[in-house]
Amino acid sequence: MSARRLAALCIVLIFGSYSGWADPVSSPDRRVSVYLQTGSSRETSRAVSYMQRELEALMQTAGYTVEWKVLGTHSSEDESAIAVVELRGACRPPEPNGYMEPVQDGASLASTAVDGDQVLPFSWINCETLTRLLAPSLARKAVGQRDFLYGRAMGRLLAHELYHLLTNKREHAGSGVGKSSFTAGDILGERFAFEGSTLAGLSAPDPGTFTESESTDDSAIGR
Repeated sequence: MSARRLAALCIVLIFGSYSGWADPVSSPDRRVSVYLQTGSSRETSRAVSYMQRELEALMQTAGYTVEWKVLGTHSSEDESAIAVVELRGACRPPEPNGYMEPVQDGASLASTAVDGDQVLPFSWINCETLTRLLAPSLARKAVGQRDFLYGRAMGRLLAHELYHLLTNKREHAGSGVGKSSFTAGDILGERFAFEGSTLAGLSAPDPGTFTESESTDDSAIGR
């Protein structure tokens, strides 16, 4: 059984802008249950709370309500979709005066497991890589703002992974959260959302059948 790489999220320290955003779905009518595995540090929990807010807002525009759950609890029979998400490493912004090695080409920001043509409900965010990426941009921000921006960036990465899961597609949109490559500006900027074709795909998902598989990178760093 072979695992295949999904398209890379390129890391370029520039800001981008997009046009052609579609109107959000008026009211969510589907649910996605996210079983989250996190560290226990206070710094991690602050960033995670902002991640949750951002993901909830993004998925609401696609007609989904996000429900956060703990691994080991029983799932309800009427769950429309399930995702198991692991936050790897210390998920917190870097210290303002600390030095960090820059990220390397090909490093992974986030990944989702696949089995053949099936996208599986197992994703993770590589927080060490994310921290290295965002360090230059967050160095001059206030402490509270660093937590907010870091957590929001995590939420945008996770929304990209849920896009693949909920649509059961490896293909990408031309812009927005569903596009094939991200810049640091994308995940830190004020405006970043699903564009029209992505929202259409999320409104008519292909549920598929979930099975166990090897894992594959979805968001490797490129230059």
